[in-house]
Amino acid sequence: MNILAAQNDVRANQPFPLAEAAATEPEVAKRFSSERNVGPVRLAHPITLAPMEEHTNHPFRLLMKEFGASLVCTERVDAVDVARRDRRALRILHTTPQETPRAGQISGADPVTMAEAARIVEERGFNLVDLNFECPIRRLLNRGEGGALLADPPAIGRIVTAVVRAVSIPVTLKIRSGPDGSHETATLVARAAEAAGAAAVDVHARSVAQAYVGGPDWDVVGRVKRSVRIAVLGSGGVRQAEDALGFLRQTGADGVAIGRGCLGNPWIFRQARALLQGHTGIRPPLPRERGQVLLQLIEGEFRYYGLQVALRRLPRTSCYFAKFVSNFSAFRTAVHQVRDLNAFRRLVKEHFR
Repeated sequence: MNILAAQNDVRANQPFPLAEAAATEPEVAKRFSSERNVGPVRLAHPITLAPMEEHTNHPFRLLMKEFGASLVCTERVDAVDVARRDRRALRILHTTPQETPRAGQISGADPVTMAEAARIVEERGFNLVDLNFECPIRRLLNRGEGGALLADPPAIGRIVTAVVRAVSIPVTLKIRSGPDGSHETATLVARAAEAAGAAAVDVHARSVAQAYVGGPDWDVVGRVKRSVRIAVLGSGGVRQAEDALGFLRQTGADGVAIGRGCLGNPWIFRQARALLQGHTGIRPPLPRERGQVLLQLIEGEFRYYGLQVALRRLPRTSCYFAKFVSNFSAFRTAVHQVRDLNAFRRLVKEHFR
């Protein structure tokens, strides 16, 4: 059944009563001061890293873990490439124990292929396998993958069932509110996934049609949370530490996944954790500190990708950090002239001081 042909009323027949009034910040801090679990996987706190294509590579995940993300996730990788053990796909799934706990994310529409790819994710050492049913990239939608599957919750249920049967690690999924603003399917998808054995669902609070344009609707995360018993995390619009606390307070979710808000700003994890513990007046990092962390990330990318790929990525990655310094325009111009790591070190020393 295609859910777009059915009446779209996600509030009807809720198995649980509506949540009580939003919690105060001290109540949120108290609730999230202890660890929680996704299946048997323990998370020290609810502030996690969202998967981001072209960003959440191995060096990036290690850095976010160092700054306090309780869970990290790879960028999305096509299940068909993982299943045939494509070299690039397996590089994306490179992991080390320092990341623990960590999830490997795959996307696809065929249950058999997804199951085989999930087995390889587990074989690579990941603690969870995450299924992407939210990506708004056109080429995936045209293949009936990613966010396209939100129009068909039973199909998602069949994929989750196949993957759960194939692996011994917890299975989670990343979804959106629905295909578009007129069709909210997140609750139906979450229920189907729960029935199929999923351990958690992460809801990006925008529709597929929105992609990343326009404000998120955090209330959809709350509706999903009230409809299932498995863990519910959410993301969307969390750009500073205070947003993370506000998200948890408004939605009642078990966790928040920070995406674009941590680009150039890994300190957001420490700051959000501090707010949950009741601390205030947290100072922002100094330019020199930003430069040191940027160098740490870039040096990791040079080791991970090699010279040519790392240089292609350099302007985009470094400008996320440089946007916080006063001479950003000059840095942005100069970084395109960098041809080796030593030249980049000199550039950082000049601009981050």
